[in-house]
Amino acid sequence: MNFELFNPQHGAPNPSNALARYPQLADFYSHLGNTPLIPVPSPHGGAKILAKCEYENPFGSVKDRAAFGMFCDAIDRHDPDRGPLKLLDASGGNMGKALAMMCHLCDIPVHLVIPDSSPQALVDILEQHNARITKVDHQYFLLGLIAKAQEIAQQEPGWTLLSQHLNLVNVAVHQHQTGKEIRRQLHGLTANGWVAAVGTGGTLSGVYAALSEDNPQVKVQGTTPAELPFGTMAPPDGRNKFAGAGGMGFGFRQPFITRMKVLDIPFYPVSWQESLSAMFEFYKLTGMKIGSSSAANWQSAYHLAATMGPEETVITLFADAGSDADRLQGEEFFNCSRPIHTC
Repeated sequence: MNFELFNPQHGAPNPSNALARYPQLADFYSHLGNTPLIPVPSPHGGAKILAKCEYENPFGSVKDRAAFGMFCDAIDRHDPDRGPLKLLDASGGNMGKALAMMCHLCDIPVHLVIPDSSPQALVDILEQHNARITKVDHQYFLLGLIAKAQEIAQQEPGWTLLSQHLNLVNVAVHQHQTGKEIRRQLHGLTANGWVAAVGTGGTLSGVYAALSEDNPQVKVQGTTPAELPFGTMAPPDGRNKFAGAGGMGFGFRQPFITRMKVLDIPFYPVSWQESLSAMFEFYKLTGMKIGSSSAANWQSAYHLAATMGPEETVITLFADAGSDADRLQGEEFFNCSRPIHTC
């Protein structure tokens, strides 16, 4: 398995070529990004927490950004002499959904490697949008998905492997688009803390690069599943975890994180039950629906904000709105535990 980063960028890919070739993407692109940055429940006496609401992207998640960026880059780099463009990637959820819906709009074949534990609702969406699906035993988790996608690309070179975990377009999109938006939305306010879950690490590292331009001392904190933390020496496993994030196992670390110019990034662990409970708690407090990784980020940001002063600001990100089924299960967990947030 090749674990080297590739495709460095000086900025997010220019969408002009993709939009000219596929004008049906115009509506999607017009609604991509510029998502709200809003105050959310924060600890009494601690820093204020602002959350970037990425569920307002056209296909419903932060992965719409990276999917479109890699899509544009793939179009720019494609050699038509090799045959028609066909896209391939490994995804456990929102990236696969975004790629399937985008490629369906453009009539581009897409092949997605997903865990065999993927919810049927996701599988249905992928199939409805004509995605080719390969399933991998969920016990192998991220390493298994990445290895299988690379194997397919080697055996069937007609597929263009986007490789969201290694393609630096992912980081560039969040540095030059997501992070730039946050800086603008702060209206001159300084971000003192930045919190995000680690899936590929593209969001955590990219937005950090942007925010540190205004405040080189901004505190960065990763959110990691308690069941398989970032950098763990334990093997990959199929235990329930909050969506879209997790360690890789066997001591492997997401490469986007290892290249960050920050020593000893702290990681706040959140269990699957805690994340679902927080989904329900946040809905109870605000009436807003957020997913399990968003709820985990809220918990993580709350913890960091409690160590800071009321004049400071912590930024986090809500990747998607989650499912009502998870929120319902979260209500059960919430009613069996003591809530940790008092607002």
